[in-house]
Amino acid sequence: MGALARNDSGEVLAAMACKGQEAVEPEVAEACSLRRALHWAQSLALRRIIVESDCATIVSAITSEPFNMNSSLGLILLDCKVLLASFESCRIQHVRQAGNAVAHELARRALTAEADEFRVDDIPSPIEHIVTGDRSLI
Repeated sequence: MGALARNDSGEVLAAMACKGQEAVEPEVAEACSLRRALHWAQSLALRRIIVESDCATIVSAITSEPFNMNSSLGLILLDCKVLLASFESCRIQHVRQAGNAVAHELARRALTAEADEFRVDDIPSPIEHIVTGDRSLI
């Protein structure tokens, strides 16, 4: 998974690239990534966040109720809801895959990395051009 934290001016605060769970359903993997990103945002002491995901199914599921609590996906979504409530302000929204290019590139880097990568006030140089282009859309 890949995630990028920005301030309200679009400047990078931190970047994360982590290996995800293997051999799970795509929606479960997306929900697990969301949960991990929310934990990460908490660890950065962020209080007001906007979460963007290109998985419309998860965005729809997390913003509506009820969801099936008897499934692993439902339990992960419940965790996400609890985490979302811990922020002073939080909004989750769907973006097209093209709008999530930085996160996808970070996730791609995680596949070949030996360890999870967390950076603060810094982005990996191979993706600077993507971040710069993405920032122009903010």
